[in-house]
Amino acid sequence: MPTRTDPEIELPADAATSDDHRNPRRRRRDRDEEEPPPDVGMLVQPESRHDLDKLILHPEVKTDILAGLRALEIRADLDRIWNLSAIQPQQGRCILNFYGPPGTGKTRAALGIALRLGKPLYQVDYSAVISKYLGDTAKHIKAAFSAAREHDAVLFFDEADSLLSKRVSTGESCSTSINQNRNCLMQELDRFDGVVIVTTNLFENYDPALLRRIQRHIKFRVPNASMRRELFALHLPNPDRVQADYAVLAELSKGLSGGDILNICINAIYAGSTNPNPEQWMVTQTMLEREIAKAKKAKAEHSGEKGKSRRRIGFLDCCSSFQKQDTHSRMRSA
Repeated sequence: MPTRTDPEIELPADAATSDDHRNPRRRRRDRDEEEPPPDVGMLVQPESRHDLDKLILHPEVKTDILAGLRALEIRADLDRIWNLSAIQPQQGRCILNFYGPPGTGKTRAALGIALRLGKPLYQVDYSAVISKYLGDTAKHIKAAFSAAREHDAVLFFDEADSLLSKRVSTGESCSTSINQNRNCLMQELDRFDGVVIVTTNLFENYDPALLRRIQRHIKFRVPNASMRRELFALHLPNPDRVQADYAVLAELSKGLSGGDILNICINAIYAGSTNPNPEQWMVTQTMLEREIAKAKKAKAEHSGEKGKSRRRIGFLDCCSSFQKQDTHSRMRSA
């Protein structure tokens, strides 16, 4: 009889299967054993350099951020004039979604908000939250919100589409664990009386039920020419050792993000610091233009990859593949 060679299927990280619970040898621990709440994030203290006034963002982005913070600052007046507590009882509630390309300032803006509020930032570690054991991911989600309450911190979910992707049809084999996690997270958002910031590069992957729970959706975009010029000036902090035309650099770097420009400036500083005598160190236009060309080439090659599958792997994709393999196996058996 020929040996089956079905392709190996990669299940979602939090897709617990029945085998994980039927076989005691696969359990991580005795269920009766008491365990302290898991540490699923890191407490970050914002610094003065994260001040929102120092961030180079599109005006409408900064306006939306400040409007959300102002609603917290004038909450007493909102209650007095509009009786806002009748429709929104959580007085400190503010949930923001930052979406847009990588390197456009989403994480820095989250730190700026924490600094403005005088709070630490509790940054959730996705790898610590996700578990294949049924119920553990939901437990870790609750632990994240509990930690934010305990530290009076801004709760920060980076790349939140990993946790907030669309729920799965009940016909899918891994739907129980995935849907349980999504529902748990949405319930915790409803109960939390504090500031939550979620960020994503893949806004379209969010579950539709999440959208109404978010107070403001703020789109981050790549910087325009004037912003790029400011970014070069900001990231080359010793102008006396820079021989460059920022206006030209701004034109050459069209399409690059703030994060890209930061890397360009750092690499140019390294390139200009090779002389054995530090007093001779200098960053030149040529060095910066060379680094811009490298950054643009890397982006072009990444976006133009050929011969490789660039399908985005998500919960629906994985479950769908698993279901297709199961259907195919049944047809062959018949």
